[in-house]
Amino acid sequence: MKNKNIIVVRNLIRCLSIESLRNPEVVANLTRAFGIVQWGPVSFGKDEIFKNPTVDMAGIYQTPDQIAEMLVYLSGFKINSFIEVGVFQGGNFFFMSEYLKRFNPNIKCTGIDPTGAQHMNGEIRDIIETDLFLSFKTITSDQVAGMEFDLAFLDGDHSAAWIKKDWDNVGRHAKICAIHDIQGPVCPDVVKFWKALKKDNEDKTTMEFLKSTTDQPTKGIGVIHNTKKGGKI
Repeated sequence: MKNKNIIVVRNLIRCLSIESLRNPEVVANLTRAFGIVQWGPVSFGKDEIFKNPTVDMAGIYQTPDQIAEMLVYLSGFKINSFIEVGVFQGGNFFFMSEYLKRFNPNIKCTGIDPTGAQHMNGEIRDIIETDLFLSFKTITSDQVAGMEFDLAFLDGDHSAAWIKKDWDNVGRHAKICAIHDIQGPVCPDVVKFWKALKKDNEDKTTMEFLKSTTDQPTKGIGVIHNTKKGGKI
């Protein structure tokens, strides 16, 4: 099923004023309009009504308020290179890239996921292949280990082994790194990893985006600045 809102939301991101795009509620509503991925048993609380009607319809697998507040925060930094590790269907990668480009016109955005052939939405893939500032590769973070990006978003395999590997390969080399699923019982290995990472805060500064409309804490995004790499706050 086609998602007719993808292009509408993209055009809104490209046309809305910078002031509007720095309003978290505006950005959250854009994610809701884009649509939330219909996948798995995780509740999105009051945002459940914005889930797509079918699992194969392109959407964003993020809590609207969390991704919006993070993006508005990131809009204040110079980000000319962005990588998302674990793009799943690709909606969040596409949305984040379009948003960040409004504030960083020369940005280059890379999405990677070894399951790309299985999960990447065809509609999103077609758009990525025609936009020169976007690229997608069916690989793991092992193939980009040591490369430096202004921003990394880690949302791949949520096992203890892979969250550490994605951090070692990509996250620790980025000026700013965001990690998804840092709260709640669904991804305990990521929660544990994030807590440990926060303790090692000698040359880094952390932020958390935890707002949701559910009864229990869910998902959550942690952002860590690597000041040694130039990730100043």
